[in-house]
Amino acid sequence: MQNFYSLTLWGNPTPSDWEFIIENEASLSFSSSTSSTRSDAQSAPPECEEVLQKICDESTKWVGRSGRQLPPEWTMPDLVRAVISDDRIDSPGFLTSVYTDVILHGQNAWLCEDIFSFIDLIHYVF
Repeated sequence: MQNFYSLTLWGNPTPSDWEFIIENEASLSFSSSTSSTRSDAQSAPPECEEVLQKICDESTKWVGRSGRQLPPEWTMPDLVRAVISDDRIDSPGFLTSVYTDVILHGQNAWLCEDIFSFIDLIHYVF
């Protein structure tokens, strides 16, 4: 049985973007099982947690390069979950799109921009 996945790219992907996606297709793929409960973000399928960790690692890199710092009461996984929202955290297709967007667009990815805004807001309020 063959699985087909949907991938949404924002902006204008370059030939090198497509080459990256094709070369890294195995690491961007998921199994078709998404039978987790929505009551707890930790109950997401293991492959979702792996991609979520990759998203957090990339986000940490871009936050550091931007000169921003997370407040001590926040962890990057908590912040990414807050920005993405728990109801989409167990969606393999969505997480793949987010990860690809962060890899292709770096600090200009929508997730990074939202994280930067969130951090700036936290620091502005406190």
